[in-house]
Amino acid sequence: MNITLLLERIKKAEEVNGKHFSEYVEEVKRLKRSNKRQELEILLVTLIGATEAGDAVSHWGVAPWYYEELAKLHRKNKDYKKEVEILERFAKKRHAPGAKPHKLLERLVRARQLLSNIEDLKKNYS
Repeated sequence: MNITLLLERIKKAEEVNGKHFSEYVEEVKRLKRSNKRQELEILLVTLIGATEAGDAVSHWGVAPWYYEELAKLHRKNKDYKKEVEILERFAKKRHAPGAKPHKLLERLVRARQLLSNIEDLKKNYS
């Protein structure tokens, strides 16, 4: 396949509303600061979809930051089950290089333990 065509396919796969997913970092930060949790969750899920679509074409791995931000949001909302789910989704993907993937996999271990502890407490008080 022609490299120019391949790069164009990757770029298109990674677009959200005509912009590359990485161009939404400031928007994510703004929504976080504004405490607009529902909008933030929707945007992060969309951006995660774009990084996964890009990886399906490029095989370069997914961008971990978006998963981390969504995991943090779920933790802040005390939705430990969703935190574990998004981290497990990340764990199943091919990872881009860097230290962040390892940190997220460590976070998954801690999140699973926290969820287990919470579920045990609920059982004991039911």
